[in-house]
Amino acid sequence: MCRVLFAVGRGDEMPPLVDAFVMASEKDPYKEARGKGREHRDGWGYVLFKDGNVRHYRSLRPVFEDIDAVESLKSELEGFVVLMAHSRAASQGSKNLFNTQPFGFSTRRGFSYWIYHNGDLDKGKIIEMAEFEEKDLESASDSYAMAAYLCRRLESFEASELLKHYSALAKTAKTSFNTGTLFLGSDGTAAGFVTAYSKPLYIMNPKNWDYVRQNVLREDGLFAVGSSTLELYFKAEWKPVVNGTAFYVDIDFENEAFNVKELVLG
Repeated sequence: MCRVLFAVGRGDEMPPLVDAFVMASEKDPYKEARGKGREHRDGWGYVLFKDGNVRHYRSLRPVFEDIDAVESLKSELEGFVVLMAHSRAASQGSKNLFNTQPFGFSTRRGFSYWIYHNGDLDKGKIIEMAEFEEKDLESASDSYAMAAYLCRRLESFEASELLKHYSALAKTAKTSFNTGTLFLGSDGTAAGFVTAYSKPLYIMNPKNWDYVRQNVLREDGLFAVGSSTLELYFKAEWKPVVNGTAFYVDIDFENEAFNVKELVLG
């Protein structure tokens, strides 16, 4: 599984979040406590929206060894931005650039999106739901299959439509379905969607819950959701996200504003 971060708002408040993300990827006590090692070293990537442009970066290098790329990202964090970051500890799919997240998709419905996922899903079930050919996704990760399902099935990125399909995907979780997505419409509209869900039986083990739990940070001009380990490296008013929660984030780039709605996965 992986470490993730979704943040929107004041970019000058985000460098400590990036630092915490990097350190959480290099030394994760919650992962180590489960006997799975302490590193998330199977590639990383980010998406940064700022000033009417997007930077999408993916690398097979561990984030804690890709220092120049991390510093380049941090140097861009000013003004109003949206940031998504993902550091992979592979469980399904080949360890290659194709399976490195976040993924980027453009749909036939006239919108694009960038997405990451943390957890393990039933890839075969998703392939069945999407009516894909299993042989086509033989080396693809469960996360990629999930993202491709959304590309096929989503008719819009309205909250009700997202809630319907993300709720269906949550039912395929073997462990967790923690996701972050940034949507961009052909008309310039934008929205974020973040889910925090873990299979109840899985998180009956406190060590598993410590590992997969998502935390939310709400400050003046900043909203962020990240993996539990970030709390160890950036001391802030993190709050555990209630299992089964989704956040729909209306994003207004022109007026540099956002509004967060809290929903429940069904």
